[in-house]
Order: sequence, then structure tokens, then C-alpha cells
Amino acid sequence: MNARPSSAETPTPFAVAGAVSALGWFGLGIESIVRPDPADFRDALVLVPWTLLSVTLLGVHLAQRARSGRAGLAGLVLIVAGAAIAITGNVGLVLGTEALVFLSFPVGPLVFGAGLLVFGVATWRAGVFPRWVAALIGTSQVMTTGLGVALSAWVPVSDHGSYTGGLWHGVTMLVVAARLRDDEDLG
Repeated sequence: MNARPSSAETPTPFAVAGAVSALGWFGLGIESIVRPDPADFRDALVLVPWTLLSVTLLGVHLAQRARSGRAGLAGLVLIVAGAAIAITGNVGLVLGTEALVFLSFPVGPLVFGAGLLVFGVATWRAGVFPRWVAALIGTSQVMTTGLGVALSAWVPVSDHGSYTGGLWHGVTMLVVAARLRDDEDLG
């Protein structure tokens, strides 16, 4: 009797990264709703789900790279660059380096969002993932911003320390992680 799970039952590291990213976004979003005042510690904690989001999308890229072409790679590069820019800004926030704050918002999220859009279109065209997953990836930053604005009636919008809209990135990562986990051809 073999006690080890088959490869189809074992999630890929990219699926695990997506699930952990989703949990991080959900945790930050819920905590931001429960305690609506901006909190500096959230600017440090967001580094984890944001980095894992990029790792998860690397897994998507690897699964579709033969079909997504240069646009897929360009989107991924913009995603990683945008995340790195925003993370640098968040490190500046945490360390009190005001000169880096503009990188946290708006520069990093704008580059990141552009990358998601390009990557989503490339994913749509590649056809490896369902089109609704491609649309979810491509619109994730816009929807994250929209959710934050929609929730602003209860939780004020802040340029840092509040991640209510991040709940949408959590939804995106949960879906992508499930697709990476469920489809044998993607592992």
C-alpha cells in the first residue's frame, strides 16, 4: 500500500504560493475592515502576499509560455517590476524613508496593474486557462482598487496601511491556485 500521494494529488509550489497569497490578501483585507485606521505593520505584511502573487503568476507563465509569446513575458516582467517597485516603496514606508513613498503608491501599483492587464490578455490569447481566469487576472488590480473605493463608505481610503481592496487579489489568487492545482497538464 503506497502512502505517498500521486503527483496529481500533490499541489505544485505555484499553487501553494497562490493559496498562501490568497490567505494573506484575505487576512490583510479583513483586518483592514475590522480596524479601519491605516496601520504601518500592514505595509510590511503585504510584502508576503504580493511577492507570492508574482510567484504564482510565474507558474501561470510557465504553464502557457509556449502559447503566450512575448506579450506573456512582457506582462510578467511588468508584474514583477511593479511589485518590486511597490515593495521598495513599502520598505521605505516601514523604515520612514519619505523619498521612497511615491513608489509604494501610485507608481508601483500602476506598473503592476499594467502588467496584469498585458498578462491577462496574453493568457486569454494563449487559451491554456479558461478565458474567465484570464479576465480575472487582467482586471485584478482594477477590481482591487474598485473594491477599496466601494468599501470606502465604511473604511476610509488611504494611500498606505489599509488593504481592504486586497480582498479582490485574494479572490484572484484563490482561483488561480485552484486552476494550477486542478489541471494535471499545468503541474
